[in-house]
Amino acid sequence: MTFVFRRCFYLPLLISLIAECAFVDRGALADEANSALAPETLPPAEKVQALGAGWPAGMPLPIESFPDLPEAVLANLDMETAVRLAEERNPTIRENYQRLIASQNQLGSAYATWWPTVDANLNFGWYGENAFYNYAGATSGIDQSIYGGGDSAAVLPSYLFDRSFTSSYWQGVSTLDINWKLYDPERGPQIWKNKYIVRESSSDYIISRRDNALRTQEAFVRLQASIAGIKTSQQLVDNDQFLLSLAQARKRLGVASDLDIAKQLTVLRSDQVNLVNAKQDALIDEAKLVELLNAPLQKGVSPSTPLKPLGAWSASLDATVQSALGYRKVIEKQLAIVQQNESQVQIDLAIYRPTIELVNSLYWTKGLGYNNLGPPWIIESARSDLWNAQSLLQVTFTGFDGGRARMEAEASKSRARAAAAKVNQTINSVIAEVREYFSRAQQGREAVLAASKRVRAASDSLKLQSMRFRAGYGTITDVVQSQQDLTQAVGSYITQLSDYNLALVNLSRSSGLSFAADPDLMQQVGNPLSQVNISSVFR
Repeated sequence: MTFVFRRCFYLPLLISLIAECAFVDRGALADEANSALAPETLPPAEKVQALGAGWPAGMPLPIESFPDLPEAVLANLDMETAVRLAEERNPTIRENYQRLIASQNQLGSAYATWWPTVDANLNFGWYGENAFYNYAGATSGIDQSIYGGGDSAAVLPSYLFDRSFTSSYWQGVSTLDINWKLYDPERGPQIWKNKYIVRESSSDYIISRRDNALRTQEAFVRLQASIAGIKTSQQLVDNDQFLLSLAQARKRLGVASDLDIAKQLTVLRSDQVNLVNAKQDALIDEAKLVELLNAPLQKGVSPSTPLKPLGAWSASLDATVQSALGYRKVIEKQLAIVQQNESQVQIDLAIYRPTIELVNSLYWTKGLGYNNLGPPWIIESARSDLWNAQSLLQVTFTGFDGGRARMEAEASKSRARAAAAKVNQTINSVIAEVREYFSRAQQGREAVLAASKRVRAASDSLKLQSMRFRAGYGTITDVVQSQQDLTQAVGSYITQLSDYNLALVNLSRSSGLSFAADPDLMQQVGNPLSQVNISSVFR
């Protein structure tokens, strides 16, 4: 709306009116804004909690129960037994197995489209009709004017002058349809797509079993490392307490100071913290392991063997990579996804090809009572049968749909190309993963040997420094430094050994090959943690 003012004296009046209106509108808008921004009162949580209940109250949850594992098995658990129990009891594996069964049933459903379909329908009931018209003779359809009036009309049948009639009857309608798609352009691609879905589900099932075994082995190794950390941390704390008592004795003799006591206390408190952390790690690792065993509430898991090298990787890098490319189901899964999308292209374009169907239909109507006109032709004992049968060959296809099916087919082609690129990326990831763990296994072996020698050297150094300190030679600083070196050496050895074992189990998971026993490595490593305790030197 546009206003044109040709007189300038209207301008002040217009400005004042606009200002007044603006002032009123701003006030109204402010009130509305304040009311809109006012916080809404929320209902109590108890009233809403029942609406979000995922399972009816009072009904048992659909949980498959497993018996508790025997305590004797958990107290002396080996890695092979842990893997076996995890495969038998883990719910993730069972979930993927049921998905595999579902995909097989879906494939059977696709095959079922080769067979004809038989449909039957039966309806039986009472039908009634009341008809009213505004002219005489409506029920007979005869114009009454041709009969004239007077006495001649009185002798005519009364139904010629009826304006309404009532009809009621019982009727049964039965249909039987037999349809058979002789040629369906969508059927073949749909069957192949479901075949590839079965292959994908099979890969998912195998992947879940292998991943579960890997996680179980990793949890087992970490629990071994945590228990080894507890034992060595306890030995280090015992060493610290012995050296602290030795420093306190020397102080009473006047040859040590409060500074010496403070240094020993610092080392003791540090090793006590490490001991607490090791116990905490052991509880966490135990919880992860029993979760994989589907026994999350059970305790008392103890590995049957201490932390030691599992073996050595004897296969070459090329052999390991080639084995991994043929072993990894994740590659086959991605290939199945490519084939699914290529089959979907044919399914999308099937709408433009004809479908040939043999249609057979039988229609039967059974009537009780005359079901056309009203009085005087209602006959309660009347019976009627109507049979109608047809058999024809039906050809259907879509000539034009605006390009919708073609666009969907192009989208499926793009998804197939994306899945093919994913295959290449998956292959690269598999090779990179193998190379990573192969190098960890190769270099980890040397690291374990070096770490074990470091533990022996640090243990011998602490023993010598302790003996010198007790004999009155050396200082408390040398003893404390040796204690710290031994603590670091023990921690490094446990870390290097557990990482080496994890590299072996990951290589085995990635390639399908197994690591071999390595007696030479076992002999060279020995059991350096058994030399951590120095109390035997002073007995």
